[in-house]
Amino acid sequence: MRDAFMKNALVNIRGIQIFRSLRHRNYRLLLGGSVMASSGYWILITAQGWLVLQLTDSAFWVGLIAFSVGIPSLFLCPFGGLYADRLDRRKMMLFGQIATALPIFLLATLAFTGVIEIWHIAVLSVLIGTVWAFTDPAYLAIIPSLVTPDDLMNAMAMDTLAWQLSRFIGPAIAGVLMGLVAMGGTFYGAGIAFAVAFLLIFLIRAPTTITAKQASIVKDIREGLSYIRSNKIALTLLLMVSGVALFALPCFWLMPVFARDVLGLGAAGYSQLMMAIGAGGLVGGITAAKLGDFKRKGWLMIGSALTFTGMLILFAMSRYFPLSLVLAVVIGVANGLFQAVIIALLLSITPDQLRGRVMGLFIISWQLPSIGSLMLGAATDWVGLPVAVIAGSLICTAFILGAILRLPALRQL
Repeated sequence: MRDAFMKNALVNIRGIQIFRSLRHRNYRLLLGGSVMASSGYWILITAQGWLVLQLTDSAFWVGLIAFSVGIPSLFLCPFGGLYADRLDRRKMMLFGQIATALPIFLLATLAFTGVIEIWHIAVLSVLIGTVWAFTDPAYLAIIPSLVTPDDLMNAMAMDTLAWQLSRFIGPAIAGVLMGLVAMGGTFYGAGIAFAVAFLLIFLIRAPTTITAKQASIVKDIREGLSYIRSNKIALTLLLMVSGVALFALPCFWLMPVFARDVLGLGAAGYSQLMMAIGAGGLVGGITAAKLGDFKRKGWLMIGSALTFTGMLILFAMSRYFPLSLVLAVVIGVANGLFQAVIIALLLSITPDQLRGRVMGLFIISWQLPSIGSLMLGAATDWVGLPVAVIAGSLICTAFILGAILRLPALRQL
């Protein structure tokens, strides 16, 4: 009775169509868990980036630590996607939350006791990145089984909205905690967020999904790769998001250097920049959710990607903090729209029994900013961060335009 009431309330109330996918109980729980886990992620990333800069005074080390989180995904995400097609996706997510919280609590204890060293951060970052590589594909793969097909675009938009909300909340909480309880307490806060996510996901009653036939691991992975090679649209979408992730997104991971060395800010100003990006992402996510299952998604994807790279160039040129905040908001809007549309398109064209493997490949692109951060950090020590960001943004723009020319059908999606 209560679920029926929620369905009617969320769908029929005038002006609330934006929340239509929340009429599904299991998806509401998943989204709540996502907000908590993502907030924990951004608390971790915000505090960790500032701590690394304090310990090393090096942009290269900031990029190297970001790289250490992402490197496991390059090799293990295809296996994570395979197991997301073979195993219970809910149980995989539960394991992921606990296996993430424990190393973060250890990191917090090391920081709290004052014995933390840069190698501790590097090792724990690799461990956490390994967990995410195996478990993240299950999260994206389970979404279509929790909502109806006509709610999928809205569900992906809401997921992007949740991610961007956490991008605002996480740095805000990190900024407050760093001022009140120092680094150790901030990391404890991140670990608690993942523990709450575990509890919410535990309450999900996921329906039975179509699972892949139990063949050899190599054969199953080859099947996923074969599908991508044979589907030009899926391949091009993955190439586009990879280009953005490798050449444009790394600036987010180097934001501590931007804040301190380019704009002359402290921890509070750094936190505000991260919050501005999150606030823009909220607007982008809300816009995507409001649009729903609209036509011409391809044009929105292309426009938001090009806007993103163009605003990054202006952001790199800015030395005026208020202007940088405004540009950060616009960057967040464009990135939020791009992510929501491209994930929805990939999920909608992929069969359920292959979604885990396809999302495993997609999640590799999520970690490409880690590689880009390493390159950007090295380039920063050579030519300076603004020049390096402008160069990366121009390369990314060329990458996007090349994808459009390679497959004009993208404009018809």
